[in-house]
Amino acid sequence: MEAREPSFTAIIAGMSRAAHLYVDDEPKILRDELALGLSGHEDKAGLLAALEKVFAVAAEKTSPEFASNFYQSYRAFAVMLHLYTEDELEKALARGVSQYVILGAGLDSFAYRRPDLEGRLRVFEVDHPASQEWKKARLKALHIKLPRNLTFVPVDFEKQALMNELEIHGYRKEATAFISWLGVTQYLTEAAVFQTLRDVSSAAPGSEIVFEYVLDESLLVDGDRLFITGGRQQPEPWISFFDPQDLAERVRQTGFKEVADFGPDEANRLYFAGRSDELSVSVLDNLTSSTLRIAHLMKAMV
Repeated sequence: MEAREPSFTAIIAGMSRAAHLYVDDEPKILRDELALGLSGHEDKAGLLAALEKVFAVAAEKTSPEFASNFYQSYRAFAVMLHLYTEDELEKALARGVSQYVILGAGLDSFAYRRPDLEGRLRVFEVDHPASQEWKKARLKALHIKLPRNLTFVPVDFEKQALMNELEIHGYRKEATAFISWLGVTQYLTEAAVFQTLRDVSSAAPGSEIVFEYVLDESLLVDGDRLFITGGRQQPEPWISFFDPQDLAERVRQTGFKEVADFGPDEANRLYFAGRSDELSVSVLDNLTSSTLRIAHLMKAMV
């Protein structure tokens, strides 16, 4: 990542959330109306043309079928993991949680979509300084007002202690928090992943984290292994992979009391059942390679 340049991964995720509004049927899984502008595009035509270029390059490097599967399954995954996280946050709010920490925030738009929570929830967007600067520039260009309850926290996960940086920026360690960590762990060393989890486990009792991770290649079928190969070869390479059972045990050893895994079966049941478009269960399950099968979410409570 170059200075003042955005994460390519963050932009693709934002573009995928935006594309969901244009190419998939009702009901929409997630309505992220800000994703289009935040990802650097002015309209539907510009967005779809940019995505076509990205996946044309992917097709040249792999195959048209693989590129199509990636576009379709990643779009499904990009909206599902955000809605699942926001659903879990709503449950945490009902329990009285007053702080939301978004680790690796990227182009997440939650704080700007939920002005109704300004008086109830303090939001901390944590990300690499370069990504944050680009996002701030996009927000300014789009004339999006920064919510009063939002704080930006620049952090390099490989070099800085998370909780120290949060407290410097106003995080209250004695108050419970809900923490999301999406699309990050595969880019970090295992040491950095577990250091961050140890930091989070020191949060107030009742605090909770939802994080995404990529499955170990040994657990995948041949078609899905192509995603791992591609992930290792991209400019921001994937370097950490996990077995769900082993990871859950290691998370417990880190200091969490309750740990639950969320995989494709749960995602299909909660978010894709009853659909008849490209994001229907039958269509997604028949893809020869799928992001939904290679990545899981894990929820853990302090």
